[in-house]
Amino acid sequence: MTSFNLSGKSKVKKNLVKHSQADDDDNRILGSNNKRITTSEINTCEIMNSLNDKKGQSGATVVFVGSVRNHGKNGLVKEMFYESYVKMTEERIKNIEGRAKERWNIKKIRIVHRIGRIKLGSPSIIIALSTPHSKDAFEACEFILAAIKQEVPIWKKELLQNNKEEWVDGNLIREGG
Repeated sequence: MTSFNLSGKSKVKKNLVKHSQADDDDNRILGSNNKRITTSEINTCEIMNSLNDKKGQSGATVVFVGSVRNHGKNGLVKEMFYESYVKMTEERIKNIEGRAKERWNIKKIRIVHRIGRIKLGSPSIIIALSTPHSKDAFEACEFILAAIKQEVPIWKKELLQNNKEEWVDGNLIREGG
């Protein structure tokens, strides 16, 4: 199993080893109880490792990580604050996953969006999926990101370096289809 240790912390590596030993139970990680919204830091390494395909059905894995950047629509940013109606958000993301699975041959998928205060450079969202072919993986990931931006009720506020706070005008939320 390939392990990704992007943080360089041995504690993370130990957790990944424990996780990989239990990885045979994909439903524990990828099943219907999959948590899509979190207030905790997103463990990108764990999510990437959860896509390990021991059966060899996937030839491509695509991972998109959206991070907090230092500038936004309202100026220089020091942090972001994300808010959501969690129950509706979970259902909408689950629906988007289902539509993507119908359209592309997705073998495994994980989508996690973080809410609350998030520091510069920290991940706010991860979309990770595997398919037999790279074209499908890239197209599916792009579709999912666009659908989340259009259909999921997540609001963001820029916490600016000048100590002002500004909600970001987003897209009008529409029903998926």
